[in-house]
Amino acid sequence: MLKIKKEHIEQIKKQGEKGYPYEICGFLIGKIDYENNIREVLEVFQVENQNKERANDRFEIDPKDYLKVEEYADKNGMQIVGIYHTHPDHPDRPSQTDLMFAQPDMSYIIMSIENGKYKSFGNYVLDLDKNQFVEEKVEIL
Repeated sequence: MLKIKKEHIEQIKKQGEKGYPYEICGFLIGKIDYENNIREVLEVFQVENQNKERANDRFEIDPKDYLKVEEYADKNGMQIVGIYHTHPDHPDRPSQTDLMFAQPDMSYIIMSIENGKYKSFGNYVLDLDKNQFVEEKVEIL
């Protein structure tokens, strides 16, 4: 389960609308309760989409940004609990490209932005046994 504050969802919505018609991306930073399989988001951290050639339907995170966010999270007693990105003018379901780059034990928020306005979001985790995404329950705080 992913626990996230409404204000964090609003931040991602605004970033997605501002970045339209391109995909925006970022990190979900917080705490993981491994016993109960709960990831709690305490901060969202947008990074630049490095994919300039296909930014309308692909995102890429610079490894340096990943390291910078990981260091920030460690320094503040947190972890990277997930990644978020938008799908401009497409549903909030994971694509095959999303699946290729997915990592276990992380939540993936995908937000659909249609014609520059927020439409919906979904949240997913990677099922390693089936090598596919499954929906993950979200509790908005």
